[in-house]
Amino acid sequence: MQTHPVRLFRRALLAATALSALLSLATSAASAAVVFNGVSAGDMTSSDAILWTRADNGGATTALTAQVSTDASFSGTVMSFGGSTTAAADYTMKLDATGLSGGTTYYYRFTDGTSNSQVGRFTTPTAANVAVPVSFGFSGDVDGRFRPYPSVAGFGTTAGGTQNLNFFNFLGDTMYETAATGSPATANAATNGSNAAQVLIDYHRKYLENISGVTAGGAVTAAGQQGVQAMLAATGSYTLLDNHELGNKQLQAGGAPQASTNTGNPTSYDVNTTGLYNNKSAGFQALQQAYMDYHATRDVTITAATAVAGDASAIGTRQLYSATQWGKNVDFIVLDDRSYRDIRLKDPVTGADVTGINADGSFQAGARADNPNRTMLGATQLAWLKQSLLDAKANGTLWKVISVSTPIDATGGNQDGKSWYGGYRAERNDIMKFIADNNIDHVVFLTTDDHEMRTTQLVYEPDPVGHPGVKALVPGAFQVVSGPIGAGGPDAITDHSFANILNLLNTNSTTVDNNPDLIAHGDPAIGLAGMSGLSNVYRAGDPNAQFAPSSVDFYSPDQNGYTTLGFDAWGNLTVSTWGIASYAANGFPQPDGTSQLIMSFQIDVPEPASMGLFAAGVLGLAASRRRRA
Repeated sequence: MQTHPVRLFRRALLAATALSALLSLATSAASAAVVFNGVSAGDMTSSDAILWTRADNGGATTALTAQVSTDASFSGTVMSFGGSTTAAADYTMKLDATGLSGGTTYYYRFTDGTSNSQVGRFTTPTAANVAVPVSFGFSGDVDGRFRPYPSVAGFGTTAGGTQNLNFFNFLGDTMYETAATGSPATANAATNGSNAAQVLIDYHRKYLENISGVTAGGAVTAAGQQGVQAMLAATGSYTLLDNHELGNKQLQAGGAPQASTNTGNPTSYDVNTTGLYNNKSAGFQALQQAYMDYHATRDVTITAATAVAGDASAIGTRQLYSATQWGKNVDFIVLDDRSYRDIRLKDPVTGADVTGINADGSFQAGARADNPNRTMLGATQLAWLKQSLLDAKANGTLWKVISVSTPIDATGGNQDGKSWYGGYRAERNDIMKFIADNNIDHVVFLTTDDHEMRTTQLVYEPDPVGHPGVKALVPGAFQVVSGPIGAGGPDAITDHSFANILNLLNTNSTTVDNNPDLIAHGDPAIGLAGMSGLSNVYRAGDPNAQFAPSSVDFYSPDQNGYTTLGFDAWGNLTVSTWGIASYAANGFPQPDGTSQLIMSFQIDVPEPASMGLFAAGVLGLAASRRRRA
């Protein structure tokens, strides 16, 4: 009799928990002082936030209290929330700190009554009718071969460009399952969950390594710089998962059939009609559980009542997408493009391939990637996204900021079948057309994954049936790619001179995504040429950036780092990219240094009618001061 894969996962989880409990009993007589491995806060609303820590107590579970205060010294009023670490979650703990006030900065720590954790900081969103400045950073891609990630070593400092951020968007690939010096690769998760216990052990280890220090031999140490921990403690976060959290194997596509493999499946698998989904498999659940254990992420389940009718792939899954209003001017939308996407198509090969990309980079009409039934977001999430955008417009929210783990421009399309252009073109065009047709302006997509930094405008096909291939700009929309915090790709570039970057920008390459990639797919060149409100362009090494901005002023393929977005109270946006020169993998310890400003630009918004009237009168001088010179 065959055992159901989810039951196998549960049995494996229970076995792992029982083993940990036995080890705890064996060591409880000589329990060590609690050692906190880190703290983080996440998924903030105007009234609550998820708080996280890991407490090492010599293999024993630990009862903890989270203390929350508006004072960094925890004097005055302190709110307390209780919980306990669990062996099944690798001695991590998450709890919901409720009863908070909007628009407030809080400090928090964990204590067992004797030892205290480090202090973390987070801010709750301001009410949707209040126009206030909002600033946040984003990046992703943390490969263990590049620990302990010096690009974020100065996070939270003025030099690092992250002072007083309201939050950080930890945008996918928050760990890598692959081997690094001193850290073996994880087990390859079996779809049926038969090795779920080992998968949990391995993935927990990888997440822990990324928040810990590293010795010259690649081993974990409590000394020195502690990975991404300073970044997570400095401000609250919203976190996405990407392919590496899901093994970078067949489970990276949660909507694919459980019987499928990563690529090269028959056409019948392009759209899943089997009724069995990877996101319901025990293997996927084990990988997702490890991710949830190590991030301050809210755990909400989609039910039949909240799913689109007929969308069986969504019911019973975790809802890892959300929209949070940060004051009057910013709606921050987080998408999950992994849990429901159809199977990844085969990687491109010479000549025509299953993704429909020719050797010259052009697309074939009617290719599998153009199948209008293929989805990356799933029916429930796609409908939710569209409604969220309509709601933001109806509410008068100026900026709609969408975080998605896969770049949504065209540059990735000639390199792999996991990208929107490489495998999910119809749904991508549907989203862009929806934005354009509904006059939803000031839409910014944030993403990482390509291991380079670039800003691009976005195109779509206004009439994909009647005039396929005829493209137009999506008005007022663009994409910002940041990262990696520390990952492969840019480390192959050893010449960091401005002249070499300019050459890489315009030369056909299989190493970086650049102008030839975009132009071959009908996109405009990198940059924001002609964008309304563009001003104050800066690029290190380019004296002409402010006066005659060009593609190179929006492009840096050789840096590890992050990007910050700052909105003033009137809604003007400043985008700043920070980084350090890339470095070789497994070269522990990595080079010291604080991320420096690489490039920045500003988008000024039009004057509201009422503000324009004031500007014409006695308050004109004061109102004009809101714009930067």
